[in-house]
Amino acid sequence: MSADIFVYLDTVQFSKNGVQNRNQIKTPNGAQWMTVAVRHELGTSIRETEIADQKATQKHWKTLQANYARSEGFQRWKSELHELLHRDVRTLDQVSINSTEWMLDKLGIGTKRVRASELSGVHGQASELVASICERLGAKQYLTGTGALAYLKPEHFKRLSCEVLVQRWEPFTYPQSLRDMPFTPDLSTLDLLLNCPDSAADLIARAGNWEALQSE
Repeated sequence: MSADIFVYLDTVQFSKNGVQNRNQIKTPNGAQWMTVAVRHELGTSIRETEIADQKATQKHWKTLQANYARSEGFQRWKSELHELLHRDVRTLDQVSINSTEWMLDKLGIGTKRVRASELSGVHGQASELVASICERLGAKQYLTGTGALAYLKPEHFKRLSCEVLVQRWEPFTYPQSLRDMPFTPDLSTLDLLLNCPDSAADLIARAGNWEALQSE
């Protein structure tokens, strides 16, 4: 929402046991992982990581239907979700980008999106790679979450005169399906969209702000 350009890092290495191929939804038994099984070797990039079961996302459709059928968002978008989850996909980047693009559309986010694989002249890994992408796009500011602070090196951005802004996120609650159960945090944005289709974007926008990264 805050960025002028959002870059899909489809060239970086697939990370097992992360959230690149899975996310959580709410069920009567609590949070449940929805995972897309993949085939990969050490060093395989996300766009090269193959889907192990071509019908995996079709199974996810049935899981969503079972747990969100009565939600306002599911009723509104069930045909679109059915089409999205029944597409022929071969690689992990297709699943990730297709689902993210769908959610960005529903949130009304018009930020320009590009793939790292489309950018010529970028190089390096971790912090150096991100800085290289910023340089390629002529960025004056780079927006990041706190998770990236483990590897970001301010000097890579300082030489570009590119300011690093860190998101400070304030968690919030919202009405969820299965309302007789306690609120379940840390779920996919899909849970928020299906439960609060009209207010999701505003809730997200009000929960985050930015502050400059302080160099040591």
